[in-house]
Amino acid sequence: MNAKKVALIIAIIGLLISIYLVILRYTSILPLDCPDKGIINCSNVLNSKYSTILGVPNAVLGLVFFVAEIIAIEKYFGKDEMLLLSSIGLVFVAYFILAEYMIGNICLFCTGVHACTLALFLISIKYRENGKAATS
Repeated sequence: MNAKKVALIIAIIGLLISIYLVILRYTSILPLDCPDKGIINCSNVLNSKYSTILGVPNAVLGLVFFVAEIIAIEKYFGKDEMLLLSSIGLVFVAYFILAEYMIGNICLFCTGVHACTLALFLISIKYRENGKAATS
């Protein structure tokens, strides 16, 4: 399987997790299937003061990010635009991990989103390195 297809699959997984988190945020249709005792406590993370940025829920930001990432993969795979977008995503992930540290809890679904974002960043770096090596 080529790198572009792998990146698309990862972005779609991140999008699906983000959709789940958005639905959780705005409805009570889906249950939160995450432990709620001990260090892993999605509810504490998702309902904390860190769960929004400028009033926008982090889950919505994730949804927008992964839609943009899917478009970037289709249009700009291996180009600077994809690397820039995944870099921005990684900055947000660093903030979200810091927020989880401040809260004292970890959200498993958020961790899935973080892993997808990191994987997309690493793929975009590797592809850029390979592309530069091939043209040298």
